[in-house]
Amino acid sequence: MKSSWKKQRQATKKRQIKLLRWRNNFVRKYGFKNVAELGIRVSEAVRKTVESCYNALKQLTKMRTTNETFV
Repeated sequence: MKSSWKKQRQATKKRQIKLLRWRNNFVRKYGFKNVAELGIRVSEAVRKTVESCYNALKQLTKMRTTNETFV
């Protein structure tokens, strides 16, 4: 008969393997070789998005200040 800690250890191991398989399949599904490549692409996308939002906010602020001076 197995003790409870062995059962917990096996369940944890099984869960880890399942999550590892899911992650690897997800990464390969979208054409990446590994998780590091995915992380690099995601960080680049986030940087570009934040940069464009920052530029838009800067333009809006500039427009607002110019409109307030003419009023």
